Amino acid sequence: MSEVKRVAVIGAGAAGIMAGITAARSGAAVSLLEHTDSIGSKILITGNGKCNYTNTGISRSRYHSGTDRAGRIESITDRFGYAEAVSFFESIGITGRERRGCIYPYTDTAESVRTALRLELKKLGTEIVCGCKNIKIIYRKSNCIKVTSELFLGGRDFDSVIIACGGLAARKTGSDGSGYDLMRSLGASTTDIYPALTPLLLTEDLSAIKGVRCEAALTLKDEKGSIIESSRGELQPFEKGLSGICALDISGNASRRTGAGERVYVETDFYPLCDDAGFQRMIRKRMECFPERNLTELLNGLFPKKLTGYLVHPVDTREDGYIGTLTENIKHHRYEVSPDIIKDFSRAQTTAGGVSLEGIDENCMLKGRDGIYAVGEILDADGVCGGYNLHFAWATGYIAGAHAAGMIK
Repeated sequence: MSEVKRVAVIGAGAAGIMAGITAARSGAAVSLLEHTDSIGSKILITGNGKCNYTNTGISRSRYHSGTDRAGRIESITDRFGYAEAVSFFESIGITGRERRGCIYPYTDTAESVRTALRLELKKLGTEIVCGCKNIKIIYRKSNCIKVTSELFLGGRDFDSVIIACGGLAARKTGSDGSGYDLMRSLGASTTDIYPALTPLLLTEDLSAIKGVRCEAALTLKDEKGSIIESSRGELQPFEKGLSGICALDISGNASRRTGAGERVYVETDFYPLCDDAGFQRMIRKRMECFPERNLTELLNGLFPKKLTGYLVHPVDTREDGYIGTLTENIKHHRYEVSPDIIKDFSRAQTTAGGVSLEGIDENCMLKGRDGIYAVGEILDADGVCGGYNLHFAWATGYIAGAHAAGMIK
């Protein structure tokens, strides 16, 4: 009869809980160690409280990383993809519903997901220790890893330790960045850490269009005008910048580039339904249909009133070629990203950067430290909006949990 593996999971967020469940299902004795007073707190705020836990479009193209030269993200999402995520949640009693590729629990409440995960941990007899602060790991080559904390100063021995401490986003849920110091104490290499899935802070004041909601396409460009990344979706301007799905999607790259000392810009297309030529044809057609209207009135029905005034204000209809000026202002409106973007984690949903993917193997185990794993947001991988970050947490947790318990050789 094989010896039961002792597995410690540090951090009881999405990745940690998945790692614990998978290791326990594989026959390991699991201890889930959480430094806050409850588990799964961050799960409750995902998907605006509805928890879009995976997406039908899971693929490498939906993630950013500065250290994925070996293709770790693709390997992880190939081994635990959309179908595997749906199957897992069905196994714990969560029925999903799909909206625009996002998969939500049928109840549309994140609490349903957290409760199901808790019940599964209980069924498996997993030890859960909350309030476990100041955790330290003493690595020994003899395959015995000692974990100490304020609750057990003498330490406890484990065969494997899975580190799932999260990043720096949503600090109220327990993501305080302590996991990076823990990983570095074990010899792991980490990148600079920046906010991601966060509003774009700009150098220009947008108070004039605060509160507007509209469809738009954003293109992130460098100082030479080369395209870095693009996204399309709802845009929500506010005093200091741009929010909404399309802004959040490109924010991780904006943070990385700005943090590296580059100047980056956001080109905004407020009417992404057609190209420049098509837009100009439409405007001329409207001029023929409504010759009595001024330019502001001509755009009625295309943009919210507040946005129309903002877009038309600099256009002088007395000048030749003003339609070209209008086109530039509506479809190529350029803003500069403020350096302040890298300082503000207050509204970030996830973290850009983290433990280098070059430092882990295909099972999320730290190279040179057998039995030590890193999973979830602590890794240098961040996805766009739509459940991709939660999926990455489940996927890495599953793979590390299975390997730590000996299910994956």
